[in-house]
Amino acid sequence: MAEPTADCLQRAQAGDPQALTELIMGQQHYVYSIAMSVLHNPDDAADLTQEAFIRLMRVLPQYSGESRFTTWLYRLVVNLCRDELRRRGRQVQLAPIIEDDAEQAVNPVDMIADDDRAADPLRALGDNELRVAVRRALGQLEEHYRLSLTLYYFDDLKYTDIAEILDVPLNTVKSYIRRGKERLATLLDEYNESSSTHERVAAPAVASSRPANIQQRFAFGAAR
Repeated sequence: MAEPTADCLQRAQAGDPQALTELIMGQQHYVYSIAMSVLHNPDDAADLTQEAFIRLMRVLPQYSGESRFTTWLYRLVVNLCRDELRRRGRQVQLAPIIEDDAEQAVNPVDMIADDDRAADPLRALGDNELRVAVRRALGQLEEHYRLSLTLYYFDDLKYTDIAEILDVPLNTVKSYIRRGKERLATLLDEYNESSSTHERVAAPAVASSRPANIQQRFAFGAAR
């Protein structure tokens, strides 16, 4: 996540075109990823990203610095996503509150694992196939899990920032991340099993086709 400098923000609030461009270029990827995690459609996410920055230019002078700029901006984006879903007639419940005792008693071991992003497999998405698989699995999660994981892993936000953006208690965010990771791991395991099965089924077909190809080449050579 790229937090803009105070100088850039001040110049952008004063209407400096160069600072506004710098601000938008630095945030467009993160804004798009949030929109995509909610709307599931690249064109819709792109349209909402554009709408978000148009809205940003109108309300930027209202930013007072009481919270981090990115937290303020991403909350604006989430609210626009909610408005868009309502406009389409969809029921909006991006962030149900979880307040049960089991969720309040957070396992310290779990929290150490959650906070250590370097040790988390989702932080090592260098393989393009794995990245595609993760994005596909994310798309199957409930919106509040998907959005929380997107903000945490892909936008690099802290629990406190996510709680402010989603307007839910901190422990609820911790629950979203933990439960979301569990469900995501299950979906990825299913994906890996499916891929392994496909490879095992496909392998004999490839092997059985080789003798025919060799025979065809031999016959062709003999004819010559």
